[in-house]
Amino acid sequence: MDNIMDWLIEWFAENSGQDEDLVRDCVDDNYFEKGFIDSFAFISLLGDIEDEFGIEFSNDQFEDRSFSTISGLASIIEEIAGE
Repeated sequence: MDNIMDWLIEWFAENSGQDEDLVRDCVDDNYFEKGFIDSFAFISLLGDIEDEFGIEFSNDQFEDRSFSTISGLASIIEEIAGE
């Protein structure tokens, strides 16, 4: 899961303009509430994740509360990708 987490942290740092260390410190916080991304960037995030890891998310996964944190998202990706 470290590779997934690192990829997500880098993505959020690049696309939010936030320092990578700040993003790393906030992996358990809601990334919308932290202002890391908005709804438009969220769509980009989903596409980039699906391309990078060759996965597709289900509606149930979107409804999972952990989907809104970087650590939770990493766990969901790991589950889908079987890593």
